[in-house]
Parts: sequence; structure tokens; C-alpha cells
Amino acid sequence: MFGMQRHGNAWPIGLDLGVEGVKMLQLGLAGGQLAVRAAGRWSYPNSVTEPEARREAAVAAVRDLRRQGGFRGRRVNSVLTCGQQVFIKNIRVNRMAPEELAEAVRWEAEQRFPFPVHPERLRYFIAGEVRVGTETKDEVIVLAAPQEALDEHMALLEAMGLTPNHIEIAPIALFRVYERFLRRQADEEVVSVLVDMGYSGTRVVVARGRQIVFIKDIDVGGRNLNQAVAKELNIGEEEARDLRLRTMRAATPGAREGDAAAESPRDAMSWTVRDAVRKEVEATAKEISLCLRYCSVSFRGLHPDKAILTGGEAHDPAVQELLGEHLNVACQTGYPLRGIDTEAMAASGDRRESLTEWSVCAGLALRDVNVPQERTGRHGRDRLSA
Repeated sequence: MFGMQRHGNAWPIGLDLGVEGVKMLQLGLAGGQLAVRAAGRWSYPNSVTEPEARREAAVAAVRDLRRQGGFRGRRVNSVLTCGQQVFIKNIRVNRMAPEELAEAVRWEAEQRFPFPVHPERLRYFIAGEVRVGTETKDEVIVLAAPQEALDEHMALLEAMGLTPNHIEIAPIALFRVYERFLRRQADEEVVSVLVDMGYSGTRVVVARGRQIVFIKDIDVGGRNLNQAVAKELNIGEEEARDLRLRTMRAATPGAREGDAAAESPRDAMSWTVRDAVRKEVEATAKEISLCLRYCSVSFRGLHPDKAILTGGEAHDPAVQELLGEHLNVACQTGYPLRGIDTEAMAASGDRRESLTEWSVCAGLALRDVNVPQERTGRHGRDRLSA
């Protein structure tokens, strides 16, 4: 999104600075195949709540991860947060020449964003054609960042000893991970729906072929689900989070043989947790349904039959099932590192098959990378076909 000068030959590090903690991922080639060269993650301690304390803790954590994790170089691709550091607006304009469109977008941005918009801090792309009455217009997704947000982000990277290579927004990084499987001519009309459910919220990305047509942030995430379980069972939020993690692990393929939870994933507690989160997941499903309805009305013929779930909450079978019930489309878990050798990630403690919580970080690490054709030929699981 916001480009920086490139230096050196080492591939940039994908840096995902999230609400819960930090993820870092660096890729490379091994025998002609993409492989994880280095990976590391760190979570904020529960006792660290003040913004300045969290900043200092994150700076120290990144320096430690770089020193201990085998990362090469200082260049990073990182993200600004939608709604906090980056603002997004959809506008509709008459079809016009590129230079006229650029001027029209700048004028619209000045009217719509609550801060001075500098051309270097403004990006946009055409989502597609829409019908407005008898007219055909272009729908344009416009993104802008306040200077203060960029200055703060740059200062944070500098404190971490890092050099910014590219700074973009999470939805674009997220889509890049799954876009790499859209290679055939037939994929030009594929309708992709990505639902990235993290701790602080959920983001929805809809695309046709390799073109994003819609981006939406929903203020429901893992925090809300933890709070719902805590309220239902009259326990603390941290205890509720641990309980939900246990139920997720029990339902994860590859759970240890002999594990009682793995042998009976649908015990009474699992159903209790499912019922507790139902209201929040249904509210999320309703918002996603509105997104899909908007897309189907605005971009005729855009009707997906599948949604790819990513983010830390994608492991939760209750989330998967409840979203599927209310969206009337199949919901399947995403595999952001499909076709990439992840052996090096064992050191980071990530052993789940899907690694869905690494989607944004993987998208950052994949920026400007020539991805080799996957030799397994097994695209069915990742293909975002309608």
C-alpha cells in the first residue's frame, strides 16, 4: 500500500503487530520450493495493559525474536490497522480516464475523511462496475492514513530496529495468501469470500478473480466470545479463554491419541461453550450476510457458495458450524501456508495443521515474491471457487 525503498537481497520479514501480540515470518527457497526460513510469535502478558507499557514490551519482544529466531536483515512488510490507523471508504464515480479518476478520488477523499489527506497517503482501486439507475459507474475503494498514524508506526519500527519495506492494510495481505491459488483462466470469475476472525474483530474480504471488490471490519471477535462464555459460566474471562482453547484443541485433527477430550469432542462442556457463543457468532453471521447481499446487488452475478475462515477463531468448531448454518454457504478452514515447507515453525510452537492465525503475516511475507507452482497439484482445499 504505502511503498518504501527496497534494500539488499534478503526477503523481507512479515510483521503482524496485533492486539494480542506479535507474529514474524520470513520465507525463502529450499530446493526450489517456498519454505519458512524463520518464524516467531509473542503474546502480551495479561498484566501489561497500559499503552506505553505494551509498546515497550512489544519493542523488546521483537528485538528478542530477531536475535533468537534466525531472521535475516531488518526489512519488514507490516500492516496498519483498519479503522484505527487506516480509513476505508467506497465511492461511486462516473467512468473516466485514469488521470481524471485520480483527481476525482482526491476530491472525494478530502470531503469524506476526517483528517487532511495527502496524495502520498492515499491509495485506491476500482472494485468493479455497478449500475445506478440507468447509468454505469465504477465503484472505487479508497484508503487513506493520517500522517500521525504513519509517523507513529514508523517510530515503532525504528525502535524495534527494523526498516520498513512496505506498509499496507491487513485485508490486502490476507487476500494475497489465497490469491496465489487463482492461476487458471477459469479463476477470473471465481468469487472469493474470506472471513478473518481474530481476537479484537472480524474482517471480511470479497473478491472476484484476483480483484478485491469489498472490505468490511466487524467489531466482533474472540474477545466477545470469551466474554460470552465467562458470563454464561460465571467465570473469569481468562478462564473462559482457556476453556475455549481446550475445546478447540479437542476438535483439532491430529489430537493426541488417548486424549480424553479428543475422544469425545462433543461432551457437555463443548455444547455449553457452543451455546454461550451462539449469540455473538449469529450477530457476526448477520453482518457478513449483509456484506454478501450488498455485493450481490452491486456486482451482478456475484454469488459465492463457500467462505474461507481464517484467524485464531477459525479453529473453533462452534464458530465454523454456526457461521455455516446462518450464512447458507459452506464454511471451510483456510490453509495460508499450503505449499510452503513449515518445518521451521515447530520452534515457534505452532503445530496445528491449518495455522490460520498466520494468514496476515504470511501475506506480508509473500509480498513481491515469485511463488513457485505448487508441485503437489492439490488445489481443491484452497481454491476459492464459487
